[in-house]
Amino acid sequence: MATRVTSRDVQEIVAKLSSDKAKARDEGIKLLNTWLEGERSIGFCRFLSEKTSMLKPNDLPHSETWPFLVKTLIQCLSLEISSSKKRLPKLNLAKTLRIVVQRAEDDRSSGKSPPLLPVARVLFNHVWDVLKDVPSFQSEYGIILRHLLAVADYRFHMRKRVYSNLVLLYMEKIETSLSTENIGQLNPKEEVFRFTLTLQSLLENPPGDIPEELRDDMIKGFIGMFSHVRDEGKISRKLVECINIYLVKDGPNLGCKSLEIHEAVQQFVFRCWFATHDRSLKDALVCYVKLQLSLTRGVVDGTALLEQLLDIVSKELDQMSTSSANIPRSDAIRDEKCGFLTSSQHSVVELAALVFWRACSNTSKTAASADKRARQEHVVVQIKERLMEGKWSWHAAFCCLIRNYSTGIRKDFFIYLFESVSKDFERIINNVNLVHSYDDLSWTLR
Repeated sequence: MATRVTSRDVQEIVAKLSSDKAKARDEGIKLLNTWLEGERSIGFCRFLSEKTSMLKPNDLPHSETWPFLVKTLIQCLSLEISSSKKRLPKLNLAKTLRIVVQRAEDDRSSGKSPPLLPVARVLFNHVWDVLKDVPSFQSEYGIILRHLLAVADYRFHMRKRVYSNLVLLYMEKIETSLSTENIGQLNPKEEVFRFTLTLQSLLENPPGDIPEELRDDMIKGFIGMFSHVRDEGKISRKLVECINIYLVKDGPNLGCKSLEIHEAVQQFVFRCWFATHDRSLKDALVCYVKLQLSLTRGVVDGTALLEQLLDIVSKELDQMSTSSANIPRSDAIRDEKCGFLTSSQHSVVELAALVFWRACSNTSKTAASADKRARQEHVVVQIKERLMEGKWSWHAAFCCLIRNYSTGIRKDFFIYLFESVSKDFERIINNVNLVHSYDDLSWTLR
């Protein structure tokens, strides 16, 4: 049974926390923590939540509400930090604030406004002030920040200046931690991984559009971080996911600047493409090149990226066609046209179709350049040869190309390929090397 909480209990905590004496504030923190632990916390959190839910939009939070308690804790922390110039500030205060922020949201009543809304802006400002000046609090405050960002009503109270500062701060933390001379010295890998989690949360949850004035510095930040990425792992995977989020959010505004990011990232991307056994990393890399390919359409400098991807997807499809056909059903996607594919294979097939479409499509009504015509002819011949060899992965990519991009490619391209495959149909059927090739091939000729 939950312990009964009274107004006097809460007032006692608040009075101690509000004292101008450090000893009394310490006693207040200890007393508060006893109420936040075990079964006592149920009644305590419920009491504060009920009082908070009774506040009207224009009411000032009183001393028996979550916003007032958080604001009082912020004042305690500010005093502790300012008085600890020759020592580290007490970590238990940061832990207590983190627990209070989490409990306030966990005990939120259904349909009610977020309980910390009245102090959301103050909280974000405080988090920024602490993160930039108090390294020993970065773990606890990183959790607080991620928790606040996950609630839309909170993050829209964050000033854009504070958001920009936090993004650049975490980019700098990651770059500094990854630099060769600092590996394992400044921050352990787990701490660096938490930095990437917080950066990802910031990128996913901006307070509106990503500020235009932040764009150039963010590009420099990504370039700086990837200049120190050497090996694959959960940190590098998370950084690729961060870039993907940024390209989705702000990519259409970048123009050719997205290629500046690619210049820094490409060595890692193509080195890990075939070497990695991390499926999540591979999926993130596929997503990355899809985004870059879409963003660089029509950009003059995007030709080099397209050439890179033509080589990559060709090798990938050849490799897939020689892999085992035994796909666990739990990991397979039933494609109406291509049979069963793993989620990773499905992503690669879709990427290949996109690359082939970009290589073969008419980008204007004027005659294509000699280089472009040569590239188109090479791609067409390559697709024809692989189809005639009965390689199931190429048939799957061709199916996807027809289904998704047929309106953007000349009809004589498809007629040429259909006629080539039809002439050698019996030999292809006899040479197919995987069971689901039959499904792909029969649909291709339908």
